[in-house]
Amino acid sequence: MYEVELAAWRNLMEEGTQCLGEEQFAKAENYYSQALILANQLSVPEIVAFTMRLLATVRVRLGFFELAEEGFQSALRICQDIENAKGMSEAWAGLASVSVKRGRFQTACQYYEKAIAIYPLTSPPLRLGMLYADLGQVYVTLADWSQAKTAYEQAQEICRLNGFLKGEGELDILIGELCFRQRKKEEAIKNIKHACLIFIQILDVVALTNALQYLALLYFEQNEMQSAFECQQRAVALCLKFDSKQVMSESCFFLSKIEQSINLLEEAKYYLELSIGYHPQDDLEMALRYQNLANLLHLTMDYAKAEQYYFKSLSLFEILGEKSHLGEVYEALAILKETQHSEENKWNRIGETDVGSKMPGGFPLDAMIRLAEFYEERRSYREALECYWKALEIGRDAEIETGWIEARVQKVSKKIRRRRTI
Repeated sequence: MYEVELAAWRNLMEEGTQCLGEEQFAKAENYYSQALILANQLSVPEIVAFTMRLLATVRVRLGFFELAEEGFQSALRICQDIENAKGMSEAWAGLASVSVKRGRFQTACQYYEKAIAIYPLTSPPLRLGMLYADLGQVYVTLADWSQAKTAYEQAQEICRLNGFLKGEGELDILIGELCFRQRKKEEAIKNIKHACLIFIQILDVVALTNALQYLALLYFEQNEMQSAFECQQRAVALCLKFDSKQVMSESCFFLSKIEQSINLLEEAKYYLELSIGYHPQDDLEMALRYQNLANLLHLTMDYAKAEQYYFKSLSLFEILGEKSHLGEVYEALAILKETQHSEENKWNRIGETDVGSKMPGGFPLDAMIRLAEFYEERRSYREALECYWKALEIGRDAEIETGWIEARVQKVSKKIRRRRTI
């Protein structure tokens, strides 16, 4: 009797769902609104409630929270009247999503828990796993780590029992992140490693790359630089397998940062230059890359090129109005000029064992100390430590008193360790 209307309703719902998947939310709302008119004509409660929920879902994405909440509440009432447990569960979940958007996180937890409690055993279990994962994320926002972990573990167990390996791996990442926030770093590393094994098993290159980079970050934060280096190297190699300049730029930048920490300066320069080449636009991130490369070139005594990249960063910082960074670059340029001046006048110095002594390659001790102090003042402690170590090497080669430099090395090392425990 209503075959024509039912077919038209189905077509509108399919069109709306396709637009929703393509994130064309305004079009999706239009299709679902038309479908709701037909659903009301059909007078089938399940169809009306289902259409209301999808229309409310797209309105959440559009930011129409009041309309979305009304839609989910109407769908909930219909499902309660006809005792449709799956529909009630989805309506509670929809109301929870609105509460999250409005910052009402305690209420969102209550709604998600209602959605989970009423979810039918006969319905698809992976959807229940998603509800647990969503609940976990809200608990994370509330910094309720215990409840968040319990929810994530419930979601992970559902994925494991149903052979959904990708979901299991993604939850390993979430649990690892949670452990890291609680300073349970060994447990965090264990979870991320397990995620890597899963992503290798299912040949998910993108997920594996992200997991390796997260693992590298955890090792970096623990000052386990060799392990961080190995993980990030693998991640960069995998980045070549998929086309994303932004991801490649970020990956190379982080690898360069690790290499600087283990004194692989030539390799660090190479990957930093790659990062600059892949970075898609002249923004703050590009300016910071220019500045970092200039610092590296300064350290490796390529003064002309260092000056070139300092000026490149300076130009971008000026365009972007980054006054604090402008001051840093101007001071770095002043130190660079001082270093160059010391080099030009080194033949006028008497003796080779004074404070202006140089290490092989010609970088004066006083300039290296100034550079270390420059980094330390700006709380760039890893860079400061690297410079103090180099200064210590210069002093020892020159056979001068180095106790005061050793004291600075110890002081900065303590600051790095203290930062890792914060």
